[in-house]
Amino acid sequence: MPDWNARLAEAIAALGTEAFPVRLDAAAQALFGYRICMVFAYEGNATPQSLYHNLPEETAQVVIWDYCLGPYLLDPFYAQTEAGRRSGMVGLRQMAPDKFFQSEYYAKHYSRTGIRDEIGIFCGLDARRVAVLSFARDRGQPVFGARERARLEAVGPVIEALMRAHWGAIWAPAPGPAPLTLPPLQVLIDRIADGVLTPREAEVIAMVLRGYSSSAISARLEISEETVKVHRKNAYRRLSISSQAQLFSLFLAALDPGAAPGSAPPAL
Repeated sequence: MPDWNARLAEAIAALGTEAFPVRLDAAAQALFGYRICMVFAYEGNATPQSLYHNLPEETAQVVIWDYCLGPYLLDPFYAQTEAGRRSGMVGLRQMAPDKFFQSEYYAKHYSRTGIRDEIGIFCGLDARRVAVLSFARDRGQPVFGARERARLEAVGPVIEALMRAHWGAIWAPAPGPAPLTLPPLQVLIDRIADGVLTPREAEVIAMVLRGYSSSAISARLEISEETVKVHRKNAYRRLSISSQAQLFSLFLAALDPGAAPGSAPPAL
């Protein structure tokens, strides 16, 4: 991969400068084609930090800034950081819940980005922070194939080392007041539940929001599918809702606990 080697050398030479992300983006273009490159840093329950993207501002409003308002809590990439992933390559279609593409999160947020497929490199910057460098293709492009995923996985350790050397050294939370934080998903579900759901019911509807089917929830929680359906039915009844769309509206409303009762959920 002579183009990769030459562009990689340029990225290495730009470490610690504003040119580094652009040059790393250019190097990755030598591996496979894509439209979107973006880097987010995650730290506990803090709002994600956008470290780099190659998007025009109008597109970035949806893909970057609307995402940071709270939908990131349902994102498969964020879920991987919650689960402890700090390294390696993962593709969206390989890790997403089985009903992700039929979920309300996908319909109300992810589909608005125009992204068809996404592939990313995880990198632990230090003991608390994890950065995710992702590449995305839109609906006019094919999904990433096994050969392309293998190519990125092969060079992943090099990319991780460069990410750590650059962002691990220069990125830090902005000075001044602590950044806005949003609770982890389960805490947010507790806010939605307001004491009316059992812990298992809350667990089930959190997985429903993320795009898991009843059969997938059954497998992950090691309970019968019929029991999952009972928990979901009971949770909906206690919350006075009858659909996943209404559940997602409660999720959006819970992101802004200071809003007046009955007010519209935040627009994405």
